[in-house]
Amino acid sequence: MAVQKADRLQALPPYLFAQIDRKKRQAIAQGKDVIDLSIGDPDMATPSFIVQEMQDAVADPANHRYPFDEGIPEFRAAVAEWFEHRFDVALDPAKQILTLIGSKEGLAHLPLAVVNPGDVVLIPQPGYPVYQAASTFAGASISHMDLTEANNWLPDLDAISTEVLDKAKLMYINYPNNPTAAVAPLEFFERLVALAAKHDFLIAQDAAYTEVYFDARPPSILQAPGATDVAI
Repeated sequence: MAVQKADRLQALPPYLFAQIDRKKRQAIAQGKDVIDLSIGDPDMATPSFIVQEMQDAVADPANHRYPFDEGIPEFRAAVAEWFEHRFDVALDPAKQILTLIGSKEGLAHLPLAVVNPGDVVLIPQPGYPVYQAASTFAGASISHMDLTEANNWLPDLDAISTEVLDKAKLMYINYPNNPTAAVAPLEFFERLVALAAKHDFLIAQDAAYTEVYFDARPPSILQAPGATDVAI
């Protein structure tokens, strides 16, 4: 019997990184010297002190069991402490911090939790392919926000129609940004938080690169007043 893919699966766009990886492997097989800039995959050894900590953690019998579904309290408390130290943002580790397998898991599952079929999801263009794939899988209507040099690689919030904003349930943003390296100022986050509160949509800030920067430390969207009500 031929297994037919579900409609939701057939609606997914091709995964960009898988396509790039295939082309890379083909080039290597042809004997070409490939400099791979397609993905942040380190080619240097992990520092020995990190390896040692991981080895110690694996050897600890306390870690040989299932953890709490929300993550161990000590880890969540440490995350809250880091946010307060780094961004001067106070978070409740019991209610506002959730442990995930990785950030990709959270980014991919979020639309399934907050978006109904036909709801609008706003996605930066260019952007991490998971934003669109996850939203498509949830049955969302996709609205792209072009990132242009003329606007400092920030979404032009004035260009988003009121009709789209009123139908929006979720907006993905990513700062410091991949691939442009742009950093969003706190003033942009403050304006965006006010917009989300007015139109009742959730902001998902993919903050994977907050500790990778050239000059001033990038801010967190959670530093904007009212952000914890509308932003993750």
